[in-house]
Amino acid sequence: MLIRSQVGLRTLFGVLAMLAAVSSGAADKPQFLNSPRALELDRPFSEAVRAGDFLFLSGAIGEDGGKLASGGIQPEARQTLTNVKRVLEANGASLSDVVKCTVFLADIAEWPAFNDVYREFFKKPFPARSAFATSGLAMNARVELECIAYVPQKRSR
Repeated sequence: MLIRSQVGLRTLFGVLAMLAAVSSGAADKPQFLNSPRALELDRPFSEAVRAGDFLFLSGAIGEDGGKLASGGIQPEARQTLTNVKRVLEANGASLSDVVKCTVFLADIAEWPAFNDVYREFFKKPFPARSAFATSGLAMNARVELECIAYVPQKRSR
């Protein structure tokens, strides 16, 4: 099957990840999780969704206080990863629990610069990862990152 759009790929990956969680014994009812900050922003998505032992994070960009980090891809990537770390920690997880990341870049030529920042946050063994070039991201961001973490329910309580 050939999928011709990044939106189609993104949806496919999300569905496959949710199916994997369900087939691995995930709880019958997912939990839709939002911090007070996310609730205040009233965006049409949840920051994270817990399905069994998996935590699915929505795509994060390098914004803080409604503005993108200035200075190019590296400061923006640093803020993006800081935002991912914040959501993980708010839900009983850490970067070391991340098993899969999907990176969306406005310019694939910035992939090496993104990788330099990524290595500041993630250490070996690295999560599985995919990267895609896009024709545009929210708020004209340079990078968006979504992650899946494995967080056994017994540990997160």
